[in-house]
Amino acid sequence: MMTVLAVAAGKLVKFVYIPSLIGCMLVGIAMRNVPQFGELFYINEYWQFILRKLSLVVIIIRWGISINVRFIKKNYIFPPILGIGSAFAEAIAICFTACVFFGFPISLGIICGFVVATVSPAVGMPTMLHLKEQGIGIIKNIPDVVPAACCFDNFVSLLIFSVTSSVTYTHDAFFSTMVKSIGAIVLAAIIGCVIGWLLRWFPKNDNRHTHFARFLVIASSTYAVITSMLVLGYAFPGIVAGLCLCCVSTTHWREDNPRGIKVLVHQFDNLWYFVAVPLLFSLVGYTFDFNSLSAADWRTAFTIIIVGCSFRFISAMILSFSGHFNIYEDLILSLTLMPKATVQCALAPSLILMTDGFPELREQTKLIINICIIAVMVTSPVVEILLDILAPRILQIKERTSIYNRDVTNSTILDELDSKANLQMMKNSSNSSKSNLDNRVIYELNPNFMPINSENGIPRPHYQYFNNTNTYRNGMRN
Repeated sequence: MMTVLAVAAGKLVKFVYIPSLIGCMLVGIAMRNVPQFGELFYINEYWQFILRKLSLVVIIIRWGISINVRFIKKNYIFPPILGIGSAFAEAIAICFTACVFFGFPISLGIICGFVVATVSPAVGMPTMLHLKEQGIGIIKNIPDVVPAACCFDNFVSLLIFSVTSSVTYTHDAFFSTMVKSIGAIVLAAIIGCVIGWLLRWFPKNDNRHTHFARFLVIASSTYAVITSMLVLGYAFPGIVAGLCLCCVSTTHWREDNPRGIKVLVHQFDNLWYFVAVPLLFSLVGYTFDFNSLSAADWRTAFTIIIVGCSFRFISAMILSFSGHFNIYEDLILSLTLMPKATVQCALAPSLILMTDGFPELREQTKLIINICIIAVMVTSPVVEILLDILAPRILQIKERTSIYNRDVTNSTILDELDSKANLQMMKNSSNSSKSNLDNRVIYELNPNFMPINSENGIPRPHYQYFNNTNTYRNGMRN
């Protein structure tokens, strides 16, 4: 019943440009805090845990199959710098604020910093995909930069969160716990890569129901890996193994059939939006109790969120500016790295289970969970509304005034050229030998240049290109 209501609420809030996950979360909050609803619904804590893990499996699969390994290989500098650098800036700011002004222990400050700082691609990616379909922002590959940066942001933040939480909520020695945690992560990555490599070849691409079979194979394998490692006490290494499994297995599936993994992505998108999102966010909202929050807790939550978002925005603007983006593109990139949603809702509630045997940390751990929920409710709708309004207009305006329009599939992120250098390259090329001029593409970054006439039987290069407003021939505007 709660799932049906969550789906309906998610559809309703979309009419006012609010993410559907906020509507699902509001249903859970209403079930917990409205007395009339509280008498009708009760969810066992064990089943809450199981359902959240099922939703986490869907998150990991969608994350793994969306990683564009080919793009990351070509652009291995800027996306990691943007994602990891801005994540560290926000996490350190949150940790400093929580420890200095609100009396958090250093370990809990680090946990709070990195679990709150983790960005959610679920909010900004629909807008990026819509822009990519319209051809907006693709000159500098902005719709591809965002998921790559989010990938590095999520992985590093979850790695530090996992290692810190395993050291904090244990009575074992610090060094041995650290070595065991890192070793488990490395071993899990190897296991995931091996299983993913085996799945690359099954089932064959000539079967009638290949895509559905692959859907079942990757879903069952990822669920088995994550849950088995969870039972063994290695929650985050299970996530790493599942992520590597999905990423490696789909590298071959992208190329062995004409449709690639589009059908698989569509299937998991439907599973995410109609099953996992209503379950996950309504259950997280169900854990949010207004009566347990004091005025000081609200003040603490909003202070930490504002400080973290401010440092994230400023650091992302600075880092993206170093990547040869203009100020408008810096603004869009910075906004897409601010929203919180899936990771906070999937992992933060599990912290309360770790406090068994640590009663002195229980209250502050609950506060961290509440901070995550409030961050989701504040940042997700604000950022999605801003992206829907600003991104199509700002990026489209700047592309109309761009110097040239090049083939983005052959370009990289940090290779913007000046217009004078472009014209000088064309003049130097026209003065080269005849053998080098014979129907040859001189300007490699833009294969749209084409020879259009010849004189006296000698091929003479005349090249034209468009910038959406004017046509150029031989470097001169008509």
